Parts: sequence; C-alpha cells; structure tokens
Amino acid sequence: MLDKRLFYNIIEQSRKHLTYLHLYFQGEPYLHPQFTDLISYANRAGVFTSTSTNAHFLTPKNVEKTIESGLKQLIVSMDGITQEVYENYRIGGKLAKVQEGLSLLIGTRNAKKRAYPKVILQFLVTGKNEHQIPELKSWAKKMGVDELQLKSTQIYNYENGSSLIPSDPRYSRYVQAKDGKWKLKKEIENKCWRMWQGSVLTWDGKLVPCCFDKDAKHVMGDLKESNLSDIWRGKKYHTFRQQLLQDRKQIEICKNCTE
Repeated sequence: MLDKRLFYNIIEQSRKHLTYLHLYFQGEPYLHPQFTDLISYANRAGVFTSTSTNAHFLTPKNVEKTIESGLKQLIVSMDGITQEVYENYRIGGKLAKVQEGLSLLIGTRNAKKRAYPKVILQFLVTGKNEHQIPELKSWAKKMGVDELQLKSTQIYNYENGSSLIPSDPRYSRYVQAKDGKWKLKKEIENKCWRMWQGSVLTWDGKLVPCCFDKDAKHVMGDLKESNLSDIWRGKKYHTFRQQLLQDRKQIEICKNCTE
C-alpha cells in the first residue's frame, strides 16, 4: 500500500510542474483506506487529479468523501451492459454494484450542484461485448455520464487470433495479415511522447517509465532513496530513452503498445 508520507513528499517535489495526476495503477484505488486524503492533498497543491475504478466501492461514505476531495475526473470501467457479458471480462464483478455506485455518485454530485468529478464511462471493446455498444450508448445517456469512451483492448499473444479481438476494425488494435497471423494495426515507430511527459509510481516507491510496465521490469529508480529530479535526469532513464529511439521493438513492454 502506498505510504501517505511518501506520496506527500513526491507531490512537494513535483508540484511546481506537475499538471495531471492519475491515482491508479493495476489495482482498485478505493481499497487504500486513505485514498481520498491523497486526492485532497494533491488537489490543494493545484494538481489536476484523476482516477479509475471498478465502482464496486462507491458507497455513500466514499461518494461523499470523493466529491469533497476535489477529484476532477473519475473513470468507471464497465465492459458489459448485462451481467453475463460483464463478468466474462471482469471476473467476479457485479454489474449491479457498478450501476448502483455510478448512479449514487452522479446523483449526489448533481444534488450538491458540483461540477466535479467529471464521470467517464470506459468500455473496453472486445469480440464478446461489441454487440452491446448501441444499448450501452443509450444507457450512458440515460445515466447522465459526462463522457463515454470506447477503448480498444490490449490482448496478449494476439498473433494467432483471439475471441477478444473485435470484428469491427474501428475498435481493434490488431489486423489480420495475408499469412493469417494477426499484427498491430499501427506500425511501431522509434518514438514515444510518454518518455518525456510523465512516469508511473508503484505502490512501493519505484519509478517506471509507463503504465505498460505492469510488472515493474524497468525500474528507473526508487523514490524512497532518491529524489524525483535525479531519477528523471539519471543515466538509467537516459539509456532507456535512447534505446527506445534507436529500436523500440527490442523493449518487451513496447511490442504491444500503440502509443
């Protein structure tokens, strides 16, 4: 669990140039007992705050604390409009809880006449849920979300095809080649704006280059031992950026990325 003191220290180090903070990385942020305190601290420092949740913990208490924290953007992941389809991807999830929490948040925010958090409903389009998009659009409009995002899904071992690859090419990161194999629709280029735009902090203080490094294989430094500026300008980061500019395909986390 991210230590609150470490978080505060990082905000103080970066507040003069930090413009956007997404408090989420491969987990459910509301499981952190002091989550809304972290948001409040960043908000007071003038940082735009965002998070992403499965909405299973949007209880009346958490909704109230979220609105008062100053959170600017809340992304709710909902990848199905029926329980059967939803749990196919969100294993163990309960669609009714998602819809209940989302309704509570929007209703409470509107009753308080607050502008924030803006609510984005995010739908990862797969071959198993793409048929629900028309119904989803109607539901999102009725619910009153601020934005609906239809997002393409990252699929591992996609070369031989997958039932998760949508049939509609607009929602797929992959296309089938003439030899029958699947490949990335967008050609990988030796560049990436993310390497100069931001970083990702893991729960235990390690700095990794981006959110595709889900298992922290490319640790640039430890913020419990070094300051952010030294890591950002350090030799390890410089070497990683240079490798990316020379041959990005040699970096495993970059092989299945469309940025």
